[in-house]
Amino acid sequence: MIYQTTLQNQYLIACENQKRLDPKTVKAYRIDLRQFHEYIVVEKMDFNRDAIKAYISHMNTRYQPRTVKRKIASIRAYSAWLEEEGHLPQNPFKNLRLKLQEPQILPKTVPLSMVERLLTEVHIGLESGSVSETQWERLRDASVIELLFATGIRVSELCKLNTRDIDLNAGTLLIHGKGKKERIIQVTNAEVLSTIRRYKEACHPEWGQAFFRSRRGGRLSEQSVRLILRKYAKKIGISTRITPHMIRHTLATLLLESDVDIRYIQQLLGHASLITTQIYTHVAGAKQREIMIQKHPRNGFSVSDRLSNGLAGKQDGNLPQNLYI
Repeated sequence: MIYQTTLQNQYLIACENQKRLDPKTVKAYRIDLRQFHEYIVVEKMDFNRDAIKAYISHMNTRYQPRTVKRKIASIRAYSAWLEEEGHLPQNPFKNLRLKLQEPQILPKTVPLSMVERLLTEVHIGLESGSVSETQWERLRDASVIELLFATGIRVSELCKLNTRDIDLNAGTLLIHGKGKKERIIQVTNAEVLSTIRRYKEACHPEWGQAFFRSRRGGRLSEQSVRLILRKYAKKIGISTRITPHMIRHTLATLLLESDVDIRYIQQLLGHASLITTQIYTHVAGAKQREIMIQKHPRNGFSVSDRLSNGLAGKQDGNLPQNLYI
């Protein structure tokens, strides 16, 4: 059968080695295809349009629209590969129109004042002097939070950083992003670079390849980074849960509000599509308000002034008398 495990494994290997997809993406594909396989086996259906429609109806009762959309995309990509490899005479998705209403969830951000308080708290005790054995952990935490906000990198990208990826003299980071795509990010703030340099001098090169390490000497995990943020948020009395992704969203939104070109923000964040980056245009409310106040033509005249000056219904002298609207 075209949906048997052997073909699925071949497809997943192709995703990993030929398409060079991120391991997390390949893992999601594996789960999605297994679930679809199990469904059509239980329902005794062939891999065709009817099976896909039935499976979508089944998923709509169990998952959120965003999850359903992702799982459909997994099956669609697999179908296209089966057709290309000659295992499927006709792609069941051909001319199949599927419209799923996915509610837009705006990214959550953190007030800049809160970021400043976090950074101030994590820097306490590190202003001057040499770093003791007990201080290196706080210095690491400061470097982690500084880099998250300075670059907007994903928490997974931060944890993947190796010593050789960071050039403090040039102020550059080599980021290993999704799908094994690499990009270089500039770090220009002197305080950020100084903090990272002090951490590196205190902990390297004896620690080896990984740049950020745990207490036990292993590579710092994504969950550990989340706990670091939670720890310092608690220290300054913030009850709101702050995540690495919220820091990423905050930087993107602040850059957009500062008139930074959205295509640069796309490159900085490592988005494959500009569509992904455009979600930040919906959260830049402060900038939108500023534009509306300063640029909207309605703010160029006052009806109250015209009424008080007896100009109601009268044409201004500089307007043509035969002007019709």
